[in-house]
Amino acid sequence: MVLTRAAAIAIASSAALAVVLASSVAVADGTDSDGDGVPDQLEDATQRTVAASVAGDQFSVSSHLGSGAVEDEFDLSYHAGTFSLWYTQSGGVDSSYELQVANLQTWQDVNGNGRMDPGEVSRTTTLGPAFTNARVVASNRTDADGGVVYTFLVRSNDGNVSLNVTLAQRFERIDGAILSPMEARLDLSVRQGLATSGENLALGFRMGTYETPHLEDHSWHEACSCFAADEHEINITASGEGSASTVFFSWSNKAVAGGTSIPVAFTGPSASNPYGLTLSYSLGTSAPASTVVQHTTLGVRSAVYEIRRTASPEVRGDLPLFAGTFAAVATLVGATIVLASRRAKHREETGRKP
Repeated sequence: MVLTRAAAIAIASSAALAVVLASSVAVADGTDSDGDGVPDQLEDATQRTVAASVAGDQFSVSSHLGSGAVEDEFDLSYHAGTFSLWYTQSGGVDSSYELQVANLQTWQDVNGNGRMDPGEVSRTTTLGPAFTNARVVASNRTDADGGVVYTFLVRSNDGNVSLNVTLAQRFERIDGAILSPMEARLDLSVRQGLATSGENLALGFRMGTYETPHLEDHSWHEACSCFAADEHEINITASGEGSASTVFFSWSNKAVAGGTSIPVAFTGPSASNPYGLTLSYSLGTSAPASTVVQHTTLGVRSAVYEIRRTASPEVRGDLPLFAGTFAAVATLVGATIVLASRRAKHREETGRKP
C-alpha cells in the first residue's frame, strides 16, 4: 500500500514537472519570423484588423484592435493634400486632427544660422491645388509573418512633391526604423531642383484640431520601444469622461538629400501660430538636381496595445515536449521506486530494521 501511494505521488510529480518544463520552454520561444526585432507572440497579440479603400484623389483606412470592453480604433483618411486622423477607445474620449501639407517655400540663409527666419523666404507655393485630383495609387503585400502592408502613393500635379504612405497590420521594418501597427509612415519627397543656387527648401504644414497641440523633444515612436530614433513630435490629447486619448504627428530630425543626411530645422507651433509647422532644409551654396526626402509619422497611442504589451506572456503547452519530459521523469522515478523496493526487501531478509 505504501509503495502504491508513493508511486502515485511520483507519477503526479512527474506530470507536474513535465508541464512546468514544457511551458517554460514554450514561453521562452522568441520567434521573429520577419526579422524586425519584435517577437511573433507580441505581433500576434497586437495585430490589427485593417480595412482600406481608394477613390480618385482620396483614400481611407480603418484600423481596429480588441473586442468588447477592451478595444480601440483609429481611422486615417486623405483627400487632396490633407490627412485626417481620428482615434477612440472603449470607455474613453475621441481625439483627432487634420494635417494639411500646406505649402512649399524657397529661402535664403541671410544670417547663416542654418534655419529659416522671418524675412528670408523667397517664394511660397500653395500645395492644395497641386494635389487636387492627383490620383492615389494603392498597393498591398503580405509580409513574411503574414501581416498585410498597405502603401498609398500620390504625386502632385506639377511633379514637385510626392507623398508615400505606409500602414501595416503588424510591425514592419522600413529603413532603420520599425513602423508599429498604430501608425502610418508618411514620406514626403521634394524635387530639390526647385531651389536655385544659394536657395534652400522648406515644407509648411497646417494642423486643425479642437485641442491644444503640444510639442515634444522626443516622439512616442522613439521613446516607447525604440522603434525610431532622433525625432520630434506634436501630440494632441483629448480628455473628458473616461480615459484620455492621444494622437500625434512626428518627424525625423534628419532628412535625406541626394543620398546624404542633412539636419532638419523646424518652426512652430508658437503662441502666434499654434497650428502651424515648418520643416526647413539648408542645402548649402548649391542645389543639386535631386530630391529631399522627409520621414514623418501619423499615429496614435493605443491603449489596447499597451495592455497587451505589458501583459504576462501567454503560457502555451507543447504536447510533444510534455510527453517526452513526462516519460523521462517517470522512468527516473520508476527506477528509484524499484531500487527502494529491492533495498526494503533485502533488509527484511537480513532481519535489519529499515
